[in-house]
Amino acid sequence: MKILLATDSYYPNIDGGAIAQYNLVNELFKRGHDVRVVAPGTSKRNKVEIINDVTVYQTRAVKLPLYMNGRYHFSPFPFFKIGNIIKKFKPDIIHICSPYPVSISAMIWAKKYDVPLVGSIHILPQNMITPFFRLKSYDIFEKYSWKYLVYFFDLLDELTIPTQTGADMYIEKGLKTKITPISNGLKTEIFKPSNDGEYLRKKFNLPKKNIVISTGRMNEEKNLDVLIKAVPFVLKKIDAHFLFVGSGGNYIQWLKNLAKELKVIDNTTFTEFLDWDDYPNIQTIADVFALPAESELQSIVTMEAVASGLPVVVVNKGALPELASNDNGMVFEPQNSKQLAECLIKVLSNEKLKKKMGKKSLELIKKHSMEYVEKQYEKIFENAIKNYKTKKRS
Repeated sequence: MKILLATDSYYPNIDGGAIAQYNLVNELFKRGHDVRVVAPGTSKRNKVEIINDVTVYQTRAVKLPLYMNGRYHFSPFPFFKIGNIIKKFKPDIIHICSPYPVSISAMIWAKKYDVPLVGSIHILPQNMITPFFRLKSYDIFEKYSWKYLVYFFDLLDELTIPTQTGADMYIEKGLKTKITPISNGLKTEIFKPSNDGEYLRKKFNLPKKNIVISTGRMNEEKNLDVLIKAVPFVLKKIDAHFLFVGSGGNYIQWLKNLAKELKVIDNTTFTEFLDWDDYPNIQTIADVFALPAESELQSIVTMEAVASGLPVVVVNKGALPELASNDNGMVFEPQNSKQLAECLIKVLSNEKLKKKMGKKSLELIKKHSMEYVEKQYEKIFENAIKNYKTKKRS
């Protein structure tokens, strides 16, 4: 098949959707498909790059100043460039992954050139409106973001989403298009408990004590202040260190200030995103993974922890509980730092329970291998093409 993936966030961006799409593209390519990507670049010129043997059309873009301190780029006018790409490539199917200009442009041209459209949902309103998180009118933004997302994805022929929880959320909001849960997947040959991260313990001067790790993008939607506020409760019962791995600009400074205010800064370490050679190893020096984010459609960083054989303690909201549903972790109620602390204390103070949960994590992750995910997507694409041709004839 000739497959064009259109997205507004792709590698080297570090977010769940970008990583999921990058992994899927590589698996499809390995299976012999002619798969190409169109996504915003990092300059004001259109470029073509070969990333891991895959052609990536990078549309001219500008920085998003209000999001992640300008780490992301946005293509405001990619319409005609994308039209030329589709006209020349002549894809059998177009896979759309975001409700922004690159994907919108690909959708319009797909309808003009009579190409079937499959969409993957990696977004909730909270992800779209992060810059407005602290505004009083946030609820209004959230309401209309839901309306827009449902409207946009209903324009496509078929949809996937990483979890059943996510599918139920969209259906409840009025989505009509057929939607199939397919995991984002994970390269389980990279994230595994046999990795050795002790050199990173030395690099970041981390103590040889209980380590609670949280990884990924660090901005308001991740609710990491809930974890910081749990630290004093944990320290009353057990000695532990809290490791935050990821980038987030001003938000990280705000978290550090909060840790100082609570007098727990000496029990926390913040690092930037690690090099890809190092990142899979950092999990292995931790004892438990924690994430209080309430707007996760799946959470690749949690899957990475599960694949590394860690117990996981996650918020009881969104799709995160699905990754703690195999007796491999615990859940706590949103914004409840004390309950989060109680979960962490229970895991860290019981070595037998910790090991049992780690083993259960390794059982759970088998359902999320990239090989399995790729085969499911092949079926979705083939069915979408077949159904599209049937509709045209009728």
